[in-house]
Amino acid sequence: MKFMKLLFLAFISLIILSCDTEGKNLSNREIQLDLLNNNRDLWRSQKFDHYKFNQSKICFCLFENDDFDWSIEVKNGQNAFLMYNNNLIDVLPDYALSIDQLFNQIESELNRDPFPHKIEVKYNSEYGFPEMFSIDIDELIADEEYSFINSEFKIIECESASYTGKLVLKGICMNYVIEVLNGDIDQKLIEDDWTNELTNVSYNNVFALGSYCNFPENIEEGDTFEFSIETDDVNQTCAVCEAYSPTPGKSLKIKVCD
Repeated sequence: MKFMKLLFLAFISLIILSCDTEGKNLSNREIQLDLLNNNRDLWRSQKFDHYKFNQSKICFCLFENDDFDWSIEVKNGQNAFLMYNNNLIDVLPDYALSIDQLFNQIESELNRDPFPHKIEVKYNSEYGFPEMFSIDIDELIADEEYSFINSEFKIIECESASYTGKLVLKGICMNYVIEVLNGDIDQKLIEDDWTNELTNVSYNNVFALGSYCNFPENIEEGDTFEFSIETDDVNQTCAVCEAYSPTPGKSLKIKVCD
């Protein structure tokens, strides 16, 4: 008797889960579309400027390079670009899809009439993008099934040109001096030789920190780190005191790489 009671409660729970807030039964199409929209909203909320991932497509089809795997890199904003297998391109080949395009493809298939025989989507729990999408459109038709798999997703925190820096002076009120230790940086952007007027200590290949609002607080004097030069005009609107501490005449806005 106890077993039958538990079975009845499980059945009632399943019915409740398949209903919306008004108690109306939701179709598989509606459930899948809700899931898609929630994850697409999560993806868009990240506002990633630069990312890359590997993609595979499984299908009964031929590609121009006879390869079922490729890499895609997307850079948004200023100096935007798109790369396919490490080559700059204007648009992706027809058989490859960006993450935004894949969301649209899934939505199109979910709205197909009649509803596909089988459809499965796995979304990334942290960022929301589709990690796997698989569809069998018609049970009675062979060779029309296809799948996409996205893997090795990576957020690129720095531009392709990155440098190694060292915080050589951590002056008061964010008057920081950074030495360039490594990287093919334009020498016109930095001071070849600069002397601290208060200590008479000389430094080579240095610049003053211009992006004081987003510089990590945990970097201490003497620490080294990787950075890129900001290409966008990022306004520095945080409150900073105005006490004086010597810095080089040339300054740069940078982004510290994670």
